[in-house]
Amino acid sequence: MKYILLILLLGCCSLHFLSAQTVSDTVRLTFYTDTVTLNEVVVAKRRTPAANSRWSDLHPVELVTVGGANGDFFKALQTLPGTQTQGETGHLLVRGGSSEETQTYIDGLHVLKPYTSVGINSAARGRYSTFLFSGINLASGGAPLEYGQALSAVLPLETKDESPVTKLGVNASVMGVGGGGTRAFGRGSLSADLTYQNLGLYNKVYSGRCDFEEPYKMFSAAAQFRLEPAEGSLLKVYGQYDRTDFSTYEGEDTTRRLFTLGEDNAYLNTTFRRTADCWQWWAGAAFSYNRQGITGAAQADDRWQERQMELHVKAVVSHQPGPKFRWSGGAESFVRRYENGYRWGESATEGRVRPVVSAAFLSASWFPWERLKAEGSVRMESTRPGGRWTFSPRAALNYYVGDAVLSATVGRYTQQAEMKYLALNPALNTSTCWQYNMGAQYSRGGRMGKAEVYYKDYDRLSLWQGAGLTSLGYGYSRGFDLFYSDRALLKHVEYRLSYTYNVSRRRYLEYDEMTTPQYATRHNASVVVKWTIPRLRLVLGLTDTYTSGRPWHNPARPGLMNDEVKPYNSLDIGLTFLPSPKVIIHASATNVLCRRNEFGRVDGRPVLASADHLFYIGVFITLGKRAAYEVSNF
Repeated sequence: MKYILLILLLGCCSLHFLSAQTVSDTVRLTFYTDTVTLNEVVVAKRRTPAANSRWSDLHPVELVTVGGANGDFFKALQTLPGTQTQGETGHLLVRGGSSEETQTYIDGLHVLKPYTSVGINSAARGRYSTFLFSGINLASGGAPLEYGQALSAVLPLETKDESPVTKLGVNASVMGVGGGGTRAFGRGSLSADLTYQNLGLYNKVYSGRCDFEEPYKMFSAAAQFRLEPAEGSLLKVYGQYDRTDFSTYEGEDTTRRLFTLGEDNAYLNTTFRRTADCWQWWAGAAFSYNRQGITGAAQADDRWQERQMELHVKAVVSHQPGPKFRWSGGAESFVRRYENGYRWGESATEGRVRPVVSAAFLSASWFPWERLKAEGSVRMESTRPGGRWTFSPRAALNYYVGDAVLSATVGRYTQQAEMKYLALNPALNTSTCWQYNMGAQYSRGGRMGKAEVYYKDYDRLSLWQGAGLTSLGYGYSRGFDLFYSDRALLKHVEYRLSYTYNVSRRRYLEYDEMTTPQYATRHNASVVVKWTIPRLRLVLGLTDTYTSGRPWHNPARPGLMNDEVKPYNSLDIGLTFLPSPKVIIHASATNVLCRRNEFGRVDGRPVLASADHLFYIGVFITLGKRAAYEVSNF
């Protein structure tokens, strides 16, 4: 029945006729609007997202001015429907899935480690500057099958295609200093950025629950080269390296130990795009490297080492023979290597695996008539070790009624088991998830509303049975998302309302019966308000986030994960001040009402974030011709 639903129905186009009568001739001109694109469609001169569960082109300025985001777009994205607050890790969770089920891509290529590494129960941040990207799209469900290896959602990030102005900028904050700029030339540009973070000063002001022996330090260097060798062609090369070090005391009384982390992370991304007539060719490759060493990982004087590498190569060709139809196809391969080792005293364990995922995909978009767009795609994957093949179809329909669009998506998604589990059992199967989404969106006059229901059916999840790992896990996640934004009610005021209801149950990993995993919450709501005061050159941001209590296992009650902690609530504020076009001052703070939030319990003890509050104060200065919004960033 699932495959019967997956029929390729595609497209809509607008047709206009002009006629002119001469003495004996009639001239008829036909104009076509290009209605078939991968990211959006144009209907009656309106711009509408192609899929109801995709958040289209969130501008970096929109994200960094969210109250309490502290300049981190992963934190800002957690105010969108479908996401769930993960205050103890900072990772992005979508619709009842774990953080590993949401994958990040830069310019169509996979990022192995998008988050910084931090201590136990400390919120990580994104490694990459928000201003590096021209737009940020979160596909919270039903993503195109071009993006594989993600059971729940994908976060495609697109870097800017050009930077035509030479510029230079510096910045300083309570967390560190940085600077960079761009040199523009002829058909291209070269950009560089350096950042040094040291939380020594921050810890003296507020260290939270952490007792640092050495403060958190990170050095990051990034560069990007862009070149347009010919009209319709674009070459982009982006690379970043960062080094992280810190040590802090963890545990209590007899379990107290010194937790020390050192990490090297590198990412190199190269893409080439060529457009000619109705054809587009795209090819790219990305290399990720991460090495992490920890002492005091689980007990005093132990040693944990982990090293991961990934090469992702991909090629795509697209063709649009007419305004009503477009197709694209491609192939990609993920070549991975993983090694780990743990030593304590005389005992030692090691694990290693070299998995490879190869895939081919084909998709098409079609407008059979003006108000209906249909999309269909298929993906074939081969995974090693094991040599298994998987087939994944997807179909989507969008129907336009005035200012509203109705949508439905069904698709199958796969993801190889986490590498740390593959190292224990290389025979683990690829996990699968069927996603079903139905929704509606309305947009007019500065107001937009969305509603979507979803159901996710998991199979072949990793599950501990006895002393070994199997692929016999399964589960489901169901719920609905609501969203409303308004920029028209009050002058200079924008507000967004988000709500997600989610019921997630699964039997996987250490959960030997169907239950709600520790990270899933049933009710998730947020209110985001931004007030611009032009006379004072101020932007005030206010964010209030609420989630129901995290589940935990209470041995005094029957069942598994049978109790909940108190609900989570955080009121966050942000302030952006522009004293001049070349200077920007930004400050933000989280949980200003000083609430003590819990994220579940382990052995009856509450899981608490390393700090109940976070604050940020930064000054950004542009030394070139550009305004402050692009200072020291690409």
